[in-house]
Amino acid sequence: MPDKIEDSYYFSYPFEYIARNHGDDKYDIGYATMNISVVWNDSEEGYDVSYDVPEIGRIDPAQGNGDAADFFEHDVSQRLMSDLTAAGVGPDLLVDGGY
Repeated sequence: MPDKIEDSYYFSYPFEYIARNHGDDKYDIGYATMNISVVWNDSEEGYDVSYDVPEIGRIDPAQGNGDAADFFEHDVSQRLMSDLTAAGVGPDLLVDGGY
């Protein structure tokens, strides 16, 4: 059984999205926050990762944006892993690798 470090961790990460796409590589940039919970799961013997973007309703896919999972995978996950590693929680302690 892996060693649990703490019961849970909470992080908030700002990220950029396209507020308006004017074409010709001209964009208005918006900012949103992804809140992440990393909570120990006894039955899985690892940490579950979940996330929420309170501003997701403002992020329009028609402007060229992805969904919350895309922002997590392509932007936020690397910062999360860096912070978790600094806390002593490596990817081997994450259920399903954290995704």
